[in-house]
Amino acid sequence: MTTHMTFRVAPIPCAILAVLAPAGASADDREGRYRDPPVQVTIQAPQSGHFKGLTTTAGWSLVLRIDTPDSVAIVETPEEPTTPVGRREAIVLTDPDGCIDMRHFPITRAGTPYEDCSGPDETFLEFTTERIDAFDLADAQTGNFQVREALVDDAFAPGVPLDKPYLRSDGGEIVAVPRPQTGGAVQDGYGYGPDDDLPGLVIMANIGAARVFDEGFNRTLGRSIRNMGGFVNSVSQELRTRRGGSALEASMQVLGGMFEPIALFDLDVDAAGVDFLRRLESGPVQPFNFLAPPATDDEKLAELLFTYGPYELDLRVVIVEGVAPTFIEDRNHDGRYTAADLEKMGFKLLSNEARLKLVQDFDLLVTETVFGRTCPPPSLIYQDLDGNGSSGAISCSGSGGAARVRRRPL
Repeated sequence: MTTHMTFRVAPIPCAILAVLAPAGASADDREGRYRDPPVQVTIQAPQSGHFKGLTTTAGWSLVLRIDTPDSVAIVETPEEPTTPVGRREAIVLTDPDGCIDMRHFPITRAGTPYEDCSGPDETFLEFTTERIDAFDLADAQTGNFQVREALVDDAFAPGVPLDKPYLRSDGGEIVAVPRPQTGGAVQDGYGYGPDDDLPGLVIMANIGAARVFDEGFNRTLGRSIRNMGGFVNSVSQELRTRRGGSALEASMQVLGGMFEPIALFDLDVDAAGVDFLRRLESGPVQPFNFLAPPATDDEKLAELLFTYGPYELDLRVVIVEGVAPTFIEDRNHDGRYTAADLEKMGFKLLSNEARLKLVQDFDLLVTETVFGRTCPPPSLIYQDLDGNGSSGAISCSGSGGAARVRRRPL
């Protein structure tokens, strides 16, 4: 077992702290902020700023900075039940008696005391340094093995909230919604739920793959969402920062279908005067007409996407003590998912709530396609919405790869 101690320096008086919570800030700006939490979370990228930024639906990175300015040490220990023996780490946030015991870590088969102490009294943030977690890449030696086992996909069970969204197809079968791939039964430490390398991390999104619905695309009781923390790809550490404590950095490569509104479309409609039907994010079925008669499938696809893009992603990040939940419920019934809901669920917050509001547009709509293959995004699903037995689905067009130019919007 290894312990790395941080060194403290005398704090330098600074007036900049007053800027963190200006007196004139609105209630919405102050939402989720807590006085002096031991962990400070900031979203390093993308940098949305006051204009909310603009990105495409996939290919960007969510980068989190996790500072623990008053932490005292980083500890590392083997995890005995794993084969081969795994590795677990933690940042010790507080240690009242000045002697690091940590017999309460790891969760199972904790070892002998790290130092000669009378007993554990530390609070800590569990993490594991991880080079890469990715779809279908087996990972058996790092992280919390109990959390990693829970990241394996659940099979569909009627009426049970599952880690992966399912829908009833036109043929009556229950099929997985085309969302980010998670490796199926492979223990890759990657998928829906808390992350095995940052078990306390909660990432909440207002749209897309985080949404929970039944096989009929209807909201479930409690209107819960999934924790998207399990899609984090890498975690790195700093023993001592400029502020004197330790820090972590976590990065997530955002894949297609992860943070996009889900929409069902029907292009074969019997009703007179209607070109297609759409059902967006479990809302009502709505009729639409093409602005101009489409000559190609590409033009059809562009019109479908224009009906629900661009859109705003509202993403919130917070860290709780212990292992974070797989599902977050709207406990205060305000239609949002926030740190306040986690508290009402019984979780102790270790950090502030970091928030990202970002405008996203579908790749097709901000791209000039120079001949090639155009495919609908994972969030666009064809479904028979009028009951005539056909959805009029169109597949990818073209036969080769598309050469694309993404011009920076002015």
